[in-house]
Order: sequence, then C-alpha cells, then structure tokens
Amino acid sequence: MEQNQFVLVGDVGGTNGRFALVQRDGQRFCLTHQHTLPSANAGSLLELIRQYQALLPEDTKVVGGSIAVAGPVSSTGANLTNLGWRVVTAELKAELGLKHLCLLNDFAAYANSLPLLAAAEIARIKPGKADKSAPVLVLGPGTGFGISSLHPQAGGFKPVACEGGHMALASSNELQDAVVRQLRTMDEFVSVETILCGPGLVNLYRALAAVKDEAIEFETAAEISSAAMDGSNALAVETLSLFCRWLGQTVGDLVMAHGALGGVVLGGGILPRMLDFLKESEFVDGMLDKGRMSDYLKDVPVQLAMKSDTALTGAAAWYYQSNMFS
Repeated sequence: MEQNQFVLVGDVGGTNGRFALVQRDGQRFCLTHQHTLPSANAGSLLELIRQYQALLPEDTKVVGGSIAVAGPVSSTGANLTNLGWRVVTAELKAELGLKHLCLLNDFAAYANSLPLLAAAEIARIKPGKADKSAPVLVLGPGTGFGISSLHPQAGGFKPVACEGGHMALASSNELQDAVVRQLRTMDEFVSVETILCGPGLVNLYRALAAVKDEAIEFETAAEISSAAMDGSNALAVETLSLFCRWLGQTVGDLVMAHGALGGVVLGGGILPRMLDFLKESEFVDGMLDKGRMSDYLKDVPVQLAMKSDTALTGAAAWYYQSNMFS
C-alpha cells in the first residue's frame, strides 16, 4: 500500500462509533486520526462515517474499510441491534467509493485483537490449563453483552461471532427466580443482556430492590458500581455481587455450549474497572455450579483483558487476514 493510502477501520456500538485510519507495518498496525463520535448523533452508519470523514485531511486516500458493528453480520450486510440500523455492504461500499469493504461483528473484532495484547494487559481471574486445540470463549458486558469465540487454525485463530447475549437468562436459585419474575414485569423476554451490561446493571438493581422491598437510591450503573465497590450501600453491594455470580453462571453455560476448553477471556468496558471486586466475588463459584458437569469446567482458565478499546486493531487484522486485501 502506498504511503498516502489508508484503510478505514471502525468500531460502532450503541453508544459510540470509534474510527481510525490504518496502515500495516510488517505485523504491526499503525492507527492514526482516531476519533470517537456519539452514535446517537447520526441516523445511519453511512452518516456516522461521513461525520468522521469530515474530520480527515482533504488529501486522505482511503482504499478499503473494515467496520466492526454491534449486531449480527451476514454475507450481505448487518443489523446494528441497539441502533435499529440496517446496513447493506454493497451499498455502503459504493457510497464510500471503496475498493474493498468488510463488516464484522464488534465482539468478533475485539476477540481478533486479543492475541495481539501484551501479557501485562491481561489479568488472571481463575487459574487453569488451556486445551490448545479447543476454542477460546471471549465475552463481556458493555453497552450490550458481546460474545465471540476464537477457533485455533494454522498460524493463529479465526474469530466466530454469535448472538448469545440475547439467549434467555437462566436462574439457579430462589432469589434469582424472584428477580427474573420481577424483570419479566419490565419486559416479557428476559435475556442475558437484560442484566449483564451497563443498562442491565440498573435493571438488576431495580428488580432486586423490588424483590427485597427496598428504596431505590441510584439511577446509573456508575453510581451503583461505585457504591458497591466502596461498600457504602448494602443493596448496591448485593446487586454487583449478584451480577458477578450470574456472569459466572453464564460463562459456565457458554463454555459448555461452545466446548471452549481453550479458556475464557472476559472483556468489555465494565469489568476492567471492577477487577478487585470481581476477583473477590462468587464469579468462579457461579461458573463451576453445574452439578455433575462441574468437573468439565474446573480446569478452564479465565482471564480479563484490561484494554477494552482494541476492536479497531482487531478490525484491521481482519482486513489484512483476507488474501484479497493484502
């Protein structure tokens, strides 16, 4: 690629769209002109990209694009679930005048970036021994609940996206049963994402308050998590503790469903900020609470990626991993 030619990479979710220009230098990806734009300020993905392009120097030459989006992606396009945007790849490519354009799920892009992280950027949550021939599960709460997996292949991994965040939330004790019943008064279908994300933490707090007949004191996930981590509010502590245990239960379910004996990497924008609380919580107990299948999970290692903004790098890697874009 010529010196003045770039690939446009993006990571577009329900809250923000992050964009950059990238060039490859050997095995490294050099990102420049990074900008974050509120997704709510645009009516479509094309409009959001146009807003980013307006911030670039006039002589910038973009020859290709790799855009990670929060939602299911098919061979012809994508749906951005929390924004209600439908994207047709061929139409977007034509509008942008690009030679090549690929769309991929945002958590698949994030998963694709993890092999590029330094060891210092990973924290251990649960020790274990990874089966190098098995998939690695990647998941985490942010604006939504993202899930992907990394499947070993010659020379590295292939990221595979799924929409497991929208599967039904499973309860395993009487308190969780009561919370799910309360959540069902808010929405008739209670999914994993109903509680295991930023807005979901507020849903969980409100539902738990109703079950325990306690007053609601906080309105945001940041307020709840802050009060939980400093121990200043008992209901907030119980809410975040329940959040962590339920996360562990969900991780255990997904490891079994994906055969992910290669390990688990937690990510997203929430967990790195609550590392100590997560380590001291019942996360691992919830993960292993699978009856006679507990032994299947006992050796599965769990790590936490401390960087949550690497999907742009993963999108760049995805672009260059395709032979036609080399």
